[in-house]
Amino acid sequence: MTDLATSSISMELILPNELGYELIARDSIAAFARRFGMPVDQIDDLKTALCEACINAIEHGNSLNPNLCVQISCHVEDDLLVIEVYDQGVYGFAPTCEPLSMAEKLAGLGSLRGMGLMLISQLCDESGFVSHDEAGNCFRLAFQRHRGASFGG
Repeated sequence: MTDLATSSISMELILPNELGYELIARDSIAAFARRFGMPVDQIDDLKTALCEACINAIEHGNSLNPNLCVQISCHVEDDLLVIEVYDQGVYGFAPTCEPLSMAEKLAGLGSLRGMGLMLISQLCDESGFVSHDEAGNCFRLAFQRHRGASFGG
């Protein structure tokens, strides 16, 4: 079996901008993570976070436009599995204000929509939008090979 931690292996996926295709990405990236040596509980978190990120790209970034696509890049950086989800949206993500907490949303102080980014942040070791040179948005998720391990070794 290849040791992905010491190799330069990467994987690229291009998906139609249609709900349901995030499941193909989930299963493909989960297989990549297994080869990287991630434990099952972390892979389950990865699968949930990746599906949320893909759905956001399809619904919000690409506005459900069937003429667009979602691209996913997966690679290893030291002891991190890094996943980048790209949409082709015309508008960049720009939060208008400080988001409500999950507790505030559940208390009825705001829409229940928008909890995906909060969920992702709880499941990943690193997550967030990153700048890139292309049109659209790039959302980066990173997972340590083993939780509790220090970064870089």
